[in-house]
Amino acid sequence: MNAAFGSNLLAESRNRPAMYLWHMVGAALILTAGSFLCWGTPCFWLPQAGTLPPPADKWLFLAVMLAAYVAALAIAGQIVSMPLCGRLQSVFLGVSVSFVFFVMVIFIMRFYYSRSFLVFGFAASLFWLYAGQRLFFSASRIRYGFTPGSVINELREEWRDNFVEITSPDSPETFDVLVVSPCLEHPLPPEWARYITNMMILGVPVVHPGMVYEFFAGRLPLKYMAEGPGVVIRPARAYFYLKYLCDWIMLAVLGLPALLCIGAVSLAVLCFSGRPVFFVQERVGKNGRPFCMAKFRSMTCAGEITGIGRLLRKYRIDELPQLWNVLRGEMSLIGPRPETPELTRRYTEEISFYPYRYSILPGITGWAQVNYGYASITSENKIKLSYDLYYVKRASLLLDILIVFKTIKTMLIGFGAK
Repeated sequence: MNAAFGSNLLAESRNRPAMYLWHMVGAALILTAGSFLCWGTPCFWLPQAGTLPPPADKWLFLAVMLAAYVAALAIAGQIVSMPLCGRLQSVFLGVSVSFVFFVMVIFIMRFYYSRSFLVFGFAASLFWLYAGQRLFFSASRIRYGFTPGSVINELREEWRDNFVEITSPDSPETFDVLVVSPCLEHPLPPEWARYITNMMILGVPVVHPGMVYEFFAGRLPLKYMAEGPGVVIRPARAYFYLKYLCDWIMLAVLGLPALLCIGAVSLAVLCFSGRPVFFVQERVGKNGRPFCMAKFRSMTCAGEITGIGRLLRKYRIDELPQLWNVLRGEMSLIGPRPETPELTRRYTEEISFYPYRYSILPGITGWAQVNYGYASITSENKIKLSYDLYYVKRASLLLDILIVFKTIKTMLIGFGAK
């Protein structure tokens, strides 16, 4: 439901014909302009013109370019429907993922390709899809109508100009999405039930208030879950098996560079800070099982951060030894950060739903780390937990790609979990 809630509601139905036309024109422009710049003629359909390659190679390459553009459009549309993700970010990720995949296909299958055409296609797709996002996609254009009892406290904190409260079934307020709370203790009067039914008959989407909060805040409303009807958490079990395979593939790809980096950092820590090089601490993993997590030592015995440790922490290099924990199956590359047994027991007693975060493998980086950062007190950990539970519920390959992108950004600007 989240994908439909994001993508379908972001694209207003009245703009869809224009949106489809925009992207058809974009695909045609990329093919003709690319053909002119790289082969000397915009008329790529002619048998002999410019410096066109043999017909079979030409049409296969053009089909790959068209497929890359369409895939970039689809991926960017899915990513922009995720919370806390801007247009430029979604388009850049969509185009990058798509073109990297199809370039790999070209090299593996040994297809003909034009390097300059690929570069032009990437840049042109980035520009055209971003312009399309600006023209046709905007969460602020969608108006959300809230029925009585559907405005939870968390939504009050996220209140926006396109949120309207429907005070009466005869209200003249117009909206695109109707927000209804399934309150079992105090059901709505019959006139409201008829009103909601009529809206559904007219084709107006009816959604849960928790869904709206998730979409705009990127986390689950913990207080509403505890006091109200709640928001169901259904971890995507099938995906986590695929994720485990992806971890191994990434370890295989990054194995040698990671080993070289770990070796260089180990030598630097040994030279500037002395022994021990690693700091090992017990943490709680999936299903509450304890394990020993390794990090590069960044503090002295007195609890002061060393000079080299400050640098390692700033760029998150101190987390690199945890690749060993990933190799052992105790951690994943992406997931909730593991806590110590003492803090786990404390937060389990103080924070509702805290054990849910241990239903999946902990990670080196995660949704909470890239969106909130360091938390030291219970109130802050409640916010981090709401991000972690969002990931447990919504985990997907595209969300992982978004987290990786945000992690790289975090490492560059120095914001995030320590």
